[in-house]
Amino acid sequence: MAGYYGFDDYFDMPGGDDFVDVTELFVAGARDMESEEILLMDGFTLMDAMSAFEIGEPRLDSGMILAEQRRPPFDPLTPLLPEEVCWILDRSFACEMEWHAGKTLSQSVFTLLFVHHLPDINPEYLPPVENEDPARPQWLITVVMRAAILGLLKCCDLAWRELSKNRVNDVEDWQGEKCDVSLLEGINAEIISRILDSACDWLRRSHFTEEQVAALCDRLLLRKASPTHAHFQSNAAIALALLHKIRTSKQITIPAKSPAALAMDPYIARRLPNFMPIRVTELPTLEKTWEALEGFLEYWQEVGKLVTSPSLMKWEVLYASVCAEVSLTHFTDLWSNLFFDRNLALGAHPTAWLVDHFFLETIGFSYGAITEALERSAPQPQLVSTQDVIERRISKLMVPRVRSNWFNPPRRRRHLMKDVLQWHMLYDMLLKDVEQHRSSDDLTARILKAIPEAAQLWRLSACREVILSGFQQELYAPEERPIAYWYLTRVLDVHLACIEDLLPIVPPDTSAYRELSYEAQHLAALQMISSTLVALTAGHIASPWRRITLNFLRRYKWLFKPEFDHLPPAEPIPDLLSFPHTLKGLLLDKFYSPTASLQLAQDILSELAESTYSWLGYWEADRREYLRKLAGCCEDLKRIAPPNLRELPSFDLPSLKWRTDVHQWMPVLSSENP
Repeated sequence: MAGYYGFDDYFDMPGGDDFVDVTELFVAGARDMESEEILLMDGFTLMDAMSAFEIGEPRLDSGMILAEQRRPPFDPLTPLLPEEVCWILDRSFACEMEWHAGKTLSQSVFTLLFVHHLPDINPEYLPPVENEDPARPQWLITVVMRAAILGLLKCCDLAWRELSKNRVNDVEDWQGEKCDVSLLEGINAEIISRILDSACDWLRRSHFTEEQVAALCDRLLLRKASPTHAHFQSNAAIALALLHKIRTSKQITIPAKSPAALAMDPYIARRLPNFMPIRVTELPTLEKTWEALEGFLEYWQEVGKLVTSPSLMKWEVLYASVCAEVSLTHFTDLWSNLFFDRNLALGAHPTAWLVDHFFLETIGFSYGAITEALERSAPQPQLVSTQDVIERRISKLMVPRVRSNWFNPPRRRRHLMKDVLQWHMLYDMLLKDVEQHRSSDDLTARILKAIPEAAQLWRLSACREVILSGFQQELYAPEERPIAYWYLTRVLDVHLACIEDLLPIVPPDTSAYRELSYEAQHLAALQMISSTLVALTAGHIASPWRRITLNFLRRYKWLFKPEFDHLPPAEPIPDLLSFPHTLKGLLLDKFYSPTASLQLAQDILSELAESTYSWLGYWEADRREYLRKLAGCCEDLKRIAPPNLRELPSFDLPSLKWRTDVHQWMPVLSSENP
């Protein structure tokens, strides 16, 4: 075709158009390759290949369908036995719990294919079946299965509505992409409840055995007992009773070739419009599903008890003992909604109630007694107008602080980092305010001294939580651990000194006094453990000092904000230069015994675990469990800790492992199992 000048010249391809069909060459080469194997030219990487596609390109995300992934067409009207329907209903609970645990709907709930075939199983649109198998009547699908799927989607809709109120973050906390699949948004929950009741009535009038009817009805009623804001505590109790009955009954299994197995398609995301990369995940076992659901329902009961126990102290204890181990995002929004909505705490208490409980539970004086003391000690009447400012600042801090107990761990850490500065600013404001007052009696002097210390206690508590959360989230490199434990001991030093100053001031007949007395011993034990771990982990430090300094500035940047420069010193000052001197003094102390220090901490914690905490009510047992677990970690560390620092060089440092599944911030022995 050379020398031809015509219309086709305008469409000439680079390199000419003398092409040769090489399809057979590629086919022949592919025969010798394994599945998922890839060949790349020199200088051409997989990243180069992927960058040629648009991000989110469906052809790239969908992937190749392997032979073992091909499935026969799904017929939603395929007759099923009652046991097969029960098995599918059990899988529906597994799908729902996986969504609550963070999977996408396309990976969990939408893998149940009946979700996509609700119009096909509507009995109003289907003619009666002639000569059907009595063991597999069609109404098991059109009535029972349909009611359960409607209930599943409505439960997801109710949760989706709560989660979409901007109190949690999509993708970070939960996956809210619906993939254009209806969650029955336009159908009232009461209608679904009546449909579930009708399905149970159908079953009770059926010819099935009593055991089969009970198994199906229990699962339908469990679906119906989804807790709501109005009756979540009683509904949770009903659901727990039903769950216990299901778990103690005979476990239902199906044969490998049962048509019920075709109701689950883990590859359904290929056919759904979604913006997330497709990842096939396996559903948990039935036992793990029931465990997750049981924890879900038990925590609903915990929330019910929190609502009826308006106490900042109890809520903090609950987080320390329970909430840190709960990952269900639904409770983040639930508690945010219940705790403070429409400018009312728990739906009934104004902001002044929150401020009153802040002072009463922290320093043992009511807000009324504090305002009276400020009025008595004011040098001039016009200087007493700080009450509104105090209320606004405290409520602005306490509402997010309580809500943060239900954040995911990274976001709670970020919140507490910001909180440290805000509490110190409140401390500065309260300190300047009380300095303008002159006490005329001993009670007023005690109250004035205690007011700013309340903010100080909360700031130090936030500092401690930030440092410990670094271990929980595995943020610290090995050489950062001794520095983290060192700074924790300094924070605990200041915290203990603050408590020591407050105890003679706080009324001894108050829960605040009893809580401060507990904290004095608890924090002393933590300080002993932290000091011991500084010595035991010091061998990790091997980097140059400049590298250590840069890591310290990065890790503790929340303490180096310029706003601190205009406030009183926020003790303890993050002075890394004092760390080498402190470490050297500790390692040269010939009388210091890591084993004895751990033993003393264990004795304190064990004694505290046997004490009573009546002011905590229902959560008294949770505190005891936390103390026993911490004492058990001390017992384990004693087995390998050296009796004195002369033997520290022979200490087996690699035997210490930080495993959050065993303890959130304490190391365990490498051979120890959870």
